[in-house]
Amino acid sequence: MVRLEHEVLQSVLKPSRYTGGEWNAVIKDHGKVGCTWALALPDVYEVGMSNLGLAILYEILNRRENIAAERVYAPWTDMEAEMRKRQMPLFSLETKTEISAFDFVGFSLQYEMIYTNVLNMLDLARIPLWAKDRGEDMPFIVGGGPCVYNVEPIADFFDFFIIGEGEEVIVEVSDALMQWKKDGRPGGRRGFLKQLLQVDGIYVPSFYEAEYDEEGNYKDLRPLADEAKTVIYKRVVKDMDEVSSVEHPVVPYMDIVHNRIMLELFRGCSRGCRFCQAGICYRPARERTEKNLRKMARGLVDATGYDEMSLTSLSSADYSCLGRLVDDLMDDFRDEKVSFSLPSLRIDSFSIDLAHKMQQVRKSGLTFAPEAGTQRLRDVINKGVTEENLMKACGAAFRQGWKQVKLYFMMGLPTETDEDVIGIAKLAKKVVDLYTEIKGKRGCKVTISVACFVPKPYTPFQWFGQLPIEEFQRRQQLLKENITDRAITFNYHDARLSVIEGVFARGDRRLAKVLYQAWQDGAKFDGWSDLYRDDVWHEAFRKCGVDMGYYNMRTRNFNEPLPWLITSPGVNQEFLLREWHHAMRGNLTEDCRRGRCTACGICPNLGVHVIDYKKQEDERETQEKAALAEKSASAETEAAEEKTVQAAEHDPKGPGRQRHLYAWRAEVTKGEELRYVSHLDYANLFLRAFDRAKLPMAYSEGFNPHMKVAFASALSLGVTSASEYMDFELTKPLCQPEIFDRLQNELPPGAKLLKLREIKGKHKALMSEADEAVYKLHVPYAGTEAAVKASLKAYAEAETAVWHRVTPKKTRDIETKQYMKQPIAFALNDGQLELTMDITITQSGSVKPLEVLSLIAKDFGLAVNPAEALIERQGIFGKGKKLIDLV
Repeated sequence: MVRLEHEVLQSVLKPSRYTGGEWNAVIKDHGKVGCTWALALPDVYEVGMSNLGLAILYEILNRRENIAAERVYAPWTDMEAEMRKRQMPLFSLETKTEISAFDFVGFSLQYEMIYTNVLNMLDLARIPLWAKDRGEDMPFIVGGGPCVYNVEPIADFFDFFIIGEGEEVIVEVSDALMQWKKDGRPGGRRGFLKQLLQVDGIYVPSFYEAEYDEEGNYKDLRPLADEAKTVIYKRVVKDMDEVSSVEHPVVPYMDIVHNRIMLELFRGCSRGCRFCQAGICYRPARERTEKNLRKMARGLVDATGYDEMSLTSLSSADYSCLGRLVDDLMDDFRDEKVSFSLPSLRIDSFSIDLAHKMQQVRKSGLTFAPEAGTQRLRDVINKGVTEENLMKACGAAFRQGWKQVKLYFMMGLPTETDEDVIGIAKLAKKVVDLYTEIKGKRGCKVTISVACFVPKPYTPFQWFGQLPIEEFQRRQQLLKENITDRAITFNYHDARLSVIEGVFARGDRRLAKVLYQAWQDGAKFDGWSDLYRDDVWHEAFRKCGVDMGYYNMRTRNFNEPLPWLITSPGVNQEFLLREWHHAMRGNLTEDCRRGRCTACGICPNLGVHVIDYKKQEDERETQEKAALAEKSASAETEAAEEKTVQAAEHDPKGPGRQRHLYAWRAEVTKGEELRYVSHLDYANLFLRAFDRAKLPMAYSEGFNPHMKVAFASALSLGVTSASEYMDFELTKPLCQPEIFDRLQNELPPGAKLLKLREIKGKHKALMSEADEAVYKLHVPYAGTEAAVKASLKAYAEAETAVWHRVTPKKTRDIETKQYMKQPIAFALNDGQLELTMDITITQSGSVKPLEVLSLIAKDFGLAVNPAEALIERQGIFGKGKKLIDLV
């Protein structure tokens, strides 16, 4: 087990990335299970924790008593530096176990520019990077995720890959390992890998050898064992209602990229955008029933305390029962202030009406993806939307009150001309002008975000050559010059990254040496533009004698062998070629989900079928309309009036009637488990606990209601507390024991409810009542008692003792002595110096105990390292009393 030193966590940005212990995290004894997984996403915690796929696998594995799954993410650069300096190996979040001690390390490969992070994490874990160099005691390195449809550039670093959807196969692999162990590990490491050749959806690269012709062109991938298949088809879940999903997602203490519930409506998309790899690789579309989704939503809210839910899928607005689902969810959670959102909208008025319903509580901007600036190019990519569709959708949005629209485009698509690029600017300007026309004034904000096109395997554009970086940059400048309205904001991707991505997207095994060289020379976090090092990558290609243009800029011959065909999503190459020709003629291909089959081959090749409830939903709506028509006009009026009354009672911005609220003050702790949780995140964990406890919380009024909860003086990061305070308000009277028990049961380790009292009558704001805080500091000390006395006396007798506080926003000098209510007391015990500081809190601010300690060490000769100090707040007081005793 790896020990995380306080000094280390105090020195890094966002230490809660590394401490674990979150709500719903699963901790098991490795000695009592037969199989262990370290599930990894090679990016920072905030990105990794936002990945739904890993969350699903984490829960599926941990439901088995004999399997333990834990999480690990890429440490940020500051933490990596500390780990390397201290020779600290990479560890899991749950038990702080060294990653090298797990049976499997499973990497979710989301995009090509995180490959160097895979190597960096393996190196930090002290696991040999090359699969051929790993010994019998090493974990198996596994890859999965969207990038598995061309893993050849990284094949030499992985033991095997899981192709496709992992819910079922990951359990099969785990069972195979436990049986292999039970049988005495026959054949050793390679023996187990050979067994996996018989598991559908598993690709073991070491049982294949790449062959090249005399000119250096890829020729074939030759199997080295009879069991090695010539094509590895993806695993696919046939019925989404029959497979396990997330029921108790881990709730992070800190903010993450998608800090909300993700409800997966369906999997797959068949709209057929010709640039989109996901549209092919997740086919066919398989919907969940509306009944099941409502049940899942209820469980997820209860298990997490989240008040936001994203209805996710590749094209969420295509869900057959979406209108009814949104109505039902808003009705189910009306009293719980849960808001709902769609990650992207279909370009039609139906989506606008839905968005208006969902954003009554929290209003935000709308996002559309026209992808191309002209109709000609939209037809080439089979987008299936027109400028008229976009204008109607935006017009409907503006009339409903929206002012912000975000439009996504791609640059460098096949056949694109300067006219198409300028068309992006023209389209954005038309949206701005439409707002002015409808509203009679300016005030709209349009953001256009333009990505650089990267040809991907298993798309009709997989043969197309990518633009050189100079041409990308020229077109970006051309677009910039044609945007003249200040209401339009232009964001674009770094073309340098897209070019490298294009190389690895369609590369072969010869790129492994380039990846390794780039990592050795310092490449990592390449997807982060501020950390991407273009010079390192180009030098790596030069050192290895590999021509980038051969892989990304070259248009492939339709008959040449393609290295990625070993792992297949099931699509026929004939279909992709047919779509290429349709694209060149600007012909559209219909959506097979509700139209005729387009013969892509995926359903028959994989033995799976489209699951779509559009027909049943249409029949249900027809029956409902007929039944509604039978009702009398008076009955309809009466029902409408009743509904209006009910809606008014729940409308957060509705006309006010006097609310009677019930105020409470709680005394709580912030224990060791929460030491590295920031004050804001500490407050948020209580908000979620209140939600899980189903207490009738009061909210502020308006478009963005907030739970009425307030905390006393904020606690510094890295400081624990034996006594913190918060005030909260309820809309209904409840007895103290019931509130106490319901809240305590939903608090995570480290947050304990000590006392709870009702606040009667008017009372001051909690923060204004605090005027004193007492702290205990423990810091390693090897000196004498006399030396401590001398330093503290010198500080006490000094006329001034100024600390120079530097924050990202400002710098200020603080006279620390004005805040010291009592002289600093101390005691020595077993090499530890214990200091007690009684500090005044004023309306204009205060001083931090660590600042006082640092000043005494720096200017008054106290021989301690302040970074090693463990600080606990003993209590907060007002007029000499505990804040709980003031009510």
